[in-house]
Amino acid sequence: MIRPLDWRDLSLLRRLRDRGVCLDAQQAYSRGHHTLTNTLLGLVSPTLNAHTLVSRPSQPDDAAAVAHILHHNSDTLARLTFITPEEALSSTSGLALLEGVCQAAGERGALNLAAEVDEDSPAFEGLRRAGFAIYARQNIWGLPTSNETIYAAPGSEDRQLWRTETGADRAAVHFLYANLVPALVQQIEPPPTRGSRGLVYCQGGELLGYLEVERGPLATWVQPYFHPAAEQTHALLLDFLAHGPLSRVRPVFICVRSYQGWMNSTLERLGFKLCASQAVMVKRLAATVRRPALARLPAIEGTQAEPTAPFARLRDRPPAPKAGQRP
Repeated sequence: MIRPLDWRDLSLLRRLRDRGVCLDAQQAYSRGHHTLTNTLLGLVSPTLNAHTLVSRPSQPDDAAAVAHILHHNSDTLARLTFITPEEALSSTSGLALLEGVCQAAGERGALNLAAEVDEDSPAFEGLRRAGFAIYARQNIWGLPTSNETIYAAPGSEDRQLWRTETGADRAAVHFLYANLVPALVQQIEPPPTRGSRGLVYCQGGELLGYLEVERGPLATWVQPYFHPAAEQTHALLLDFLAHGPLSRVRPVFICVRSYQGWMNSTLERLGFKLCASQAVMVKRLAATVRRPALARLPAIEGTQAEPTAPFARLRDRPPAPKAGQRP
């Protein structure tokens, strides 16, 4: 039986919390590999963005499992953030739980469900059997606590290259996103729109760099977007590490998608260590149905054609002349 989490499942959740796998890289590295806090908040207030399902199978061979998703009401993308235990993805009850999660996300208005997983993880094959497909790949680079080394970009001591984004930057950020992100990924993942927590870099009046920054209790998470025309990317990252909104006692993690793979060597030179190589997997929850849309034409419906020339009435015309007579 698959149902929403309630108070009866707290002991199960406590018993399985350390046996699961986190399928949202941002949550895993900035807040921890288990999402017990979000799960409990969703239990207290169902109106929040967290939603948790429990599988209680009737067969003794299948173990119970818990899955957790995050979905903002205005988004078409939901994220599968946590499932426990990890081996449930190899069982029939675990696959049924994933189907229940997909149904719950679709009922909340999501069109796609995303999960980020290591390709050598057992969860990878389980997600593929559940209908998830790879849409992108990403590398997670980590910098340990940055209080040992103070980074400084050459020539940037007196000025900062980055500034905090404002509402006026939204159109430029969306334009940068549309030029960088492949169209296939854009169909799934919307551009960054939530809040004004990012940093922008402008050159010659054009926005050439954007950093989406999320600060969690364990670390700072950064999603970069750099235009190919941006020069001195190495110096830009140095300036961010020196002057950005970072905590010197917390690690920094930067997520590099495959379409910006050239950044991998730059981060390695800056002292970042490769933490994980993941596949971004997505399952579509809605299918496109193409059919003709029948609608009335307002220029035709409800109107009457007006004659362009006068009509001649036959009864008013003179009779035609007979044969042999002049008209």
